[in-house]
Amino acid sequence: MVRRLMASLNQAQAFLAAGNAFRAAGRLDDAIGAYRRAVVAAPEGAAGHYNLGLVLRESRDWRGAALAFRDAARLGRGTDYDAIQNAVATLGAAVEAGAAPFAHDALPATGRGTPISIVVCSVRPGLLGEMRRSYESALGDREHEFIVVGDARSLGEGYTRGLALARHPIVVFSHDDVEIFSPRAFDAIERALASHDIVGIAGSQLARGPAVMWAGHPHLRGLVAIPGRGKPGAVDATVFSLECGILGGMQTLDGFFIAARREAAIAIGFDAATFDGFHFYDLDFTWRAHLAGMRIAVTTEVCALHRSLGNFAGDWQRCAIRFAEKFPRLSGSRGPNHHFAAPLASRENAVRFHAQLHGLAAA
Repeated sequence: MVRRLMASLNQAQAFLAAGNAFRAAGRLDDAIGAYRRAVVAAPEGAAGHYNLGLVLRESRDWRGAALAFRDAARLGRGTDYDAIQNAVATLGAAVEAGAAPFAHDALPATGRGTPISIVVCSVRPGLLGEMRRSYESALGDREHEFIVVGDARSLGEGYTRGLALARHPIVVFSHDDVEIFSPRAFDAIERALASHDIVGIAGSQLARGPAVMWAGHPHLRGLVAIPGRGKPGAVDATVFSLECGILGGMQTLDGFFIAARREAAIAIGFDAATFDGFHFYDLDFTWRAHLAGMRIAVTTEVCALHRSLGNFAGDWQRCAIRFAEKFPRLSGSRGPNHHFAAPLASRENAVRFHAQLHGLAAA
């Protein structure tokens, strides 16, 4: 057994070396063949898959390249960060080239759906207007209400007042600088809440310190678009994991968008006394929900843009100290937080990328 294993590994190394030589000489077809033989010889070796992905992408075989990088990432158990980034970059390049290498079934419609209350704290009419227009488009004819708190002393205080006014079974707490791109985003939210109490768009399966994403990879899940550089309308699709769908077992959620069953939100509430600024309301809320045994998930079925990259200045530092005092057990070291992203020229391409990522996960 050991001899056969060693022979396979040696054979795989020989094929990898041949593939590297062929690729350096510009003989891409021969390189592809050599790397495929390396994969056959040692299917559990990530190097064969990774190098195959590189040369397939050079050949513009978007589907084959993305699958190879995904396989390398899986073999690395979520810690082969180069493979994850290359899978993301390959899908982005395919979308920008007008290709759609993966089929992705549209989400099923759920009819009019459960009514939703949307709570937002805002003093910025322009951003609020853009947010409302995108949400109204995604809501369609679903019954809903917007509860705008224009004089919040903190997000925790504002959300507490908004929650008290909310009339509907599902409550969404949203920043005013969020836009929804998915046409059936709230169908996806309702589907996730059918099996969970609280749902977000990005979060972590492990709470370790004074930030939602403090534990770092490989614990992070979700995807969100942020404003890109270059021409107006450009976005960067930021991906935290190649896993897609309704991803349970979360302990923390990023507060730019959190949806909850109304009774769950009321049971947990917001600690506006401790966190009297505009930070840590989300980490405190979701961590306490986890401690209470509530089911928390991230859904990747919502394609959204968040304009803010965060502000970690004085108010954040002050609230971080309060959080550490409240939860001293969460004092672990910060984990690696990688930025997997694909630059995209438009919001339309962000929606296409979103579909391709789901297609890759399902392939």
